[in-house]
Amino acid sequence: MRAAPAVRRCLTGPRRARAGAWALAACLLAGAAWPAALTAQEVGNPPERSPYRDILEHQSVTLFGGRFGGNAGQAGVGAMPGLAFGAQLAVRLSGPIDFWFTLASAASRRRTIIADTLVTRTDSARAGPDINLPLVLGDIGLGLNITGDKTWHGLAPYVGAGLGIVTPTQKVTDPGGFTVGTNFALVPAVGTRIFLSRSLALRLEVRDYFFRYQYPLAYFDSLNLHFAGPPPRPAVLSLGSSDRQWVGNVTLWLGVSYLFTF
Repeated sequence: MRAAPAVRRCLTGPRRARAGAWALAACLLAGAAWPAALTAQEVGNPPERSPYRDILEHQSVTLFGGRFGGNAGQAGVGAMPGLAFGAQLAVRLSGPIDFWFTLASAASRRRTIIADTLVTRTDSARAGPDINLPLVLGDIGLGLNITGDKTWHGLAPYVGAGLGIVTPTQKVTDPGGFTVGTNFALVPAVGTRIFLSRSLALRLEVRDYFFRYQYPLAYFDSLNLHFAGPPPRPAVLSLGSSDRQWVGNVTLWLGVSYLFTF
């Protein structure tokens, strides 16, 4: 039997993937969806032998843990990777469509940049100590269940997208004027549920918190950072750089879902 085009592309596509985690997740979903589509074409399977099972419950609560994949940005002062924990409430709207609300916290850190008036210091001495940067991650979104309102061999793969915020619980402003504040985020996601019973499932998900940093003008002028003495210290960012940068923070969730119906 020949592989479906989606599967062949995953196996033989170009190696210059923009994100390895997303490429792997897409391949897994394509591999899951293809045999599911083939099986759906089979007619006359007795119900007890069908690979499909109805998802009977309409709501679910998921508790999860994972790794927030922080991206410090081109200036190196943004949120760094850290452990994350949270919960998600999902409600089936109709057929394959779910609505979800996710709230999580990430134990992130970030680097600071300090003022330095010592001529004998090297340029790397501008880096201050790492500081704690606890983050709150919240979003609402819609998910599309690839196998509809059924499981296939106990699997229920899905894709989704949401809008949310990423905000620190404490803010520290560098001498240059940079701070990690509240950011609106785009949150694409891909994953699968692995059903253990009618009301219990494991959940594996890869998502991305995609938001923007804005750098102060002082980062482009070493004089504004008060680095004294000739020769002048180089700026944090080159003059050709943008003062705004969108960063992806690919995050992995592993959780347990309890399904129920009001």
